[in-house]
Amino acid sequence: MVAHAESAANDLPSEVLHPVMFGSDLSEHELLRAVVAESPVAMTVVDAAGIAIVWNPAAERLFGWGGQEVIGRRLPTLDLAHEVEHDELRARTLDGDHVLDQETKRRHRRGHMIDVAISTVPLGDRQGRAAAVLGIFQDITKRKAVEADLSWQAQHDELTRLPNRRGLMERMGALAADRHGVGGAVAVLNLDRLKEINDSLGLAVGDEVLRAFAKRLARAVRPSDVVARLDGEMFVVAMPRIAARNVESAVQRVLDRLGSHYRIGGRELGLEVTVGAAVCLVRDAPEEVLRRAGVALHQAKLHPNRRVHVLQAEDDRAFVERVELAGQLSGAAQRGELRLHFQPLVSAASGQVTGVEALVRWEHPDQGILGPNRFISLAEDTGSISEIGCWVINEACRTLAGWVVADGAAPELSVSVNLSVAQLLDPRLVAHVAATVANCGIAPDRLHLEVTESVLSTDPEAAARVLGQLHSLGVILAIDDFGTGNSSLTALQRFPFQILKVDQSFVSGIGVRPDDETIVAATIGLAHGLGLTVVAEGVETEAQRDFLVGHGCDELQGFLLGRPAPRPRLVFAE
Repeated sequence: MVAHAESAANDLPSEVLHPVMFGSDLSEHELLRAVVAESPVAMTVVDAAGIAIVWNPAAERLFGWGGQEVIGRRLPTLDLAHEVEHDELRARTLDGDHVLDQETKRRHRRGHMIDVAISTVPLGDRQGRAAAVLGIFQDITKRKAVEADLSWQAQHDELTRLPNRRGLMERMGALAADRHGVGGAVAVLNLDRLKEINDSLGLAVGDEVLRAFAKRLARAVRPSDVVARLDGEMFVVAMPRIAARNVESAVQRVLDRLGSHYRIGGRELGLEVTVGAAVCLVRDAPEEVLRRAGVALHQAKLHPNRRVHVLQAEDDRAFVERVELAGQLSGAAQRGELRLHFQPLVSAASGQVTGVEALVRWEHPDQGILGPNRFISLAEDTGSISEIGCWVINEACRTLAGWVVADGAAPELSVSVNLSVAQLLDPRLVAHVAATVANCGIAPDRLHLEVTESVLSTDPEAAARVLGQLHSLGVILAIDDFGTGNSSLTALQRFPFQILKVDQSFVSGIGVRPDDETIVAATIGLAHGLGLTVVAEGVETEAQRDFLVGHGCDELQGFLLGRPAPRPRLVFAE
């Protein structure tokens, strides 16, 4: 506590302090008066009753009140809106023995509010009792304005002026279900053609589209709804207090009000919007509701004929399981969790095994053996298919070499491996195949690589180049699932295939659908005319086998002739 404040206060006149000239003979009190008067910082002193006894020129400039108007009056009377705050701050300062700091607002004489930082210091008399409070004020209005602007920018999208993800999270608390169980919902809207517009017309046009869409969206929702832009082409509408049964119709009304045509820079542009929505359940965190809405959007994109999808419980469970499985699949090959099963290919003429097809399985640590239908598409989506594909080629060639040495298998036995589009377009594939064949010590034509027509259609030019290089290595190439694509004959002409595999969907129709029998017979004749070996997949009945043998099919594959199995003895059993 500052001592002798009572004496100092008594020596200060009850009027505005005016500047004085310094001299070597200044007394302590005169020096104090000069410091207070000349200070660029607003300084005041009030006694224990709240009466102003000091009000320096800087305080005049800050608050607009002259010293003659203030000295001798209670300060709260100058700012009735903050009277309680004035009294509480003075009381806290007098009760303590240290400086108190706070930021608050005060009213200027002209009526407007200003932001100030206040430091209050207790002043004591000669007996050490609190007698007055020194107040030091700084105008922080500009700093507060800058902080408010920075805060606004942190929570809003610069392009559309809508709240961004952070701003959305701040506003989504109202979505929580009330005691009657009525909560809210979140809809995620995706502008499907924005990338096409950016690529063809430029980013400036794309930005104009985003601004126009944002304005329409803000007008299309209820006053209580919150519209935000997540990023890129993604927008969000948070809808408080809406029954679950009404969410889809509410979203559809928004889409109807949005329309689909925009006039930007003299151009008429069409936009397509896909929407996923999720209902806010009791005690849901905002991020959880937003996550489920994203899942719903993913489901909507899988069904292009439906523009809106509201997430159901089973959709969410399936998506979560898929995400978890994707994380577990990464590194499965390095952890030794992948296995190969082999299904025999049998000569239609002799019944002898001529080769095997390598089929990958995943020995999941919790779920056991998983077939390719559970994880191959997931591997393709997540990018781990190349890792798995390389492992399959390595393991298939290594296993084949081991059979020839250890089990006395015929050196002419082949092993077939399927290639995904990611593998086929991987620039490292040809070198990897060449190194694997050489390291395993097998002839290149013992490795058969199979591709489907859908793989070929992704990038025909690149596919032709890679297949040509593999053919030059001596590897045998097969077109799989023949007849299910839309460019079958073109593929036979353009790519260096030596084997054609008839899809099992046609083989299953033998003895059931005459049209399928005609297609199979014609395919065999066409392939032989082009000098290709024909393999029929999915042979499960003797009637199918007899038909295929009778029409000159070269090799057969299917459950009738052998199921996929992990051990060589099952493959080579007579």
